[in-house]
Amino acid sequence: MPSKYVTVAGVATHLLYTPPTTLPTEPPRYQRGQVLLFLHGAGGNAGHWRRALGLLGARHSAVALDWPGHGRSGSTEGLGSIEAYADFTAAFARAASLPPAVVVGSCMGASVALELAIAQPASVRALVLVNAAARLHFPAAAVDVWREVTYGRAPQPFSMEAFSPRTDFAVMRELWMEQVKTDPRVRYHDLKACNAYDAGARLTAVRVPTLIVAGRDDALATVDAAEELRAAIPGARATVLDPAGHFAACEQAEAFAAAVEEFLAALPEVA
Repeated sequence: MPSKYVTVAGVATHLLYTPPTTLPTEPPRYQRGQVLLFLHGAGGNAGHWRRALGLLGARHSAVALDWPGHGRSGSTEGLGSIEAYADFTAAFARAASLPPAVVVGSCMGASVALELAIAQPASVRALVLVNAAARLHFPAAAVDVWREVTYGRAPQPFSMEAFSPRTDFAVMRELWMEQVKTDPRVRYHDLKACNAYDAGARLTAVRVPTLIVAGRDDALATVDAAEELRAAIPGARATVLDPAGHFAACEQAEAFAAAVEEFLAALPEVA
């Protein structure tokens, strides 16, 4: 899958993309289908979306970025808050010459997508919120584990708890291989940023078509949390993937892509 860098706020920002390749200094050409911008979760990177990009990229112009400090992007630091990630994402869209896009976000990426739609709606055509909640709450014990990792007092965990018990182990291993590409300090601060963010009181300000995708076995962003989002966002739709946990778009990639395709087909034409 093609990749390249664009410079955003002085940071060399890595992206994967599915449109035809262009010269290194030129942005991708978004001429096929809908323009999709994929936002990864806490401590993740664009590679978490490879399965979805492979399935949706044949018909659509899809882009997935690594935020600063994540994956192959520059910097040794994350951005510290969901609002800062949203600002950076808007700047990335400008630097990459993206038109208003269907923003697809998972976990922390879904929170950033929400903030983008609320605070900078001109950059968002529609939302796909995956394993999302108005307020994510990573348990203190989970955050503390990553704090201990950053201090060198514990090994990096490779936990099966975030997945459905019925998820193929090959999928878990694939995501663990992506996990190690981001410094544990960045993941730790991402988790804190998620816990500090609450979009609940502003969800009615979301005015774009919205699809919410939940995993039946997700204990963090539960099916109930997805229903709360659906009820609060005007006109939102929701679907539940089963079996799937907190990485539903990877655990059930084909079902996820089918749900997104159905949603995209129902979007109104751009004026």
